[in-house]
Amino acid sequence: MILQNNLVTSEAGFSEKIFEKGLSIYEVIRIFKGNPIFLKDNLLRLDNSLKKSNIDIHVEDLNLPDKLQHFIRLENMTEGNLKYVLHFTSGKPDEYIFQIPHAYPTSEDYKQGVPTLTYSAMRENPGVKYINTDLRTRTNRLIKQKQVYEVLLVDKEGYITEGSRSNVFFIGDNVIFTAPLEYVLPGTSRKRVFDICHKHRFPIIEKRIPVSELARYDAAFLSGTSPLILPINRIDELRFDPGLPLLQELMKYYFRLLEEC
Repeated sequence: MILQNNLVTSEAGFSEKIFEKGLSIYEVIRIFKGNPIFLKDNLLRLDNSLKKSNIDIHVEDLNLPDKLQHFIRLENMTEGNLKYVLHFTSGKPDEYIFQIPHAYPTSEDYKQGVPTLTYSAMRENPGVKYINTDLRTRTNRLIKQKQVYEVLLVDKEGYITEGSRSNVFFIGDNVIFTAPLEYVLPGTSRKRVFDICHKHRFPIIEKRIPVSELARYDAAFLSGTSPLILPINRIDELRFDPGLPLLQELMKYYFRLLEEC
């Protein structure tokens, strides 16, 4: 089922290829126990994407929380990921809400960490969450071919910016590092990591990390809608410690927040 402009339509014949034309700004919202989690952060980011794209739409006028609840009730949905798309071609944008496939990490992934791969690519406008079919196709192909969980994007200067569908953090000498906000998509889970660090006084620094200096770090992890906080055990051929105490503490506080939703 798809909600198109708040009307129920069939999935038959629907393809996300329609979003290749024009501009498509979107959000992925995780549903947990029948409710959207951290929705306020999604709305703030959606508002930011619209403003940076010079689109005169107020997020409050979209009534997104009500539309999501409508979809959840119709589908009797308890867990999964919903995609909300504002598709602009000409005139008034079309709205879409639909479920997308998700592959949540296993308990073993959280314990042992996951492998990743670096890849030279950049988002043209990292602060805006828009559909980039070409980049998604290339990174998905790499993920499948190389059997890794995620691809880490590297800019022209050799710095790791973010994952293809996540933010990435590094830990060295019990300090957490991640790329500055102007270089990455402002992930809702990224924001949650910063909130936890500030509350519990975990040192966190926004700093660009070059691939050439990865060996200086003890641990690394991803944050995102599906992975939440997920340890990395390997970047290319370089190994990292998924059991680092600081990382485990951070994960504990994050999952506690999830249970409180």
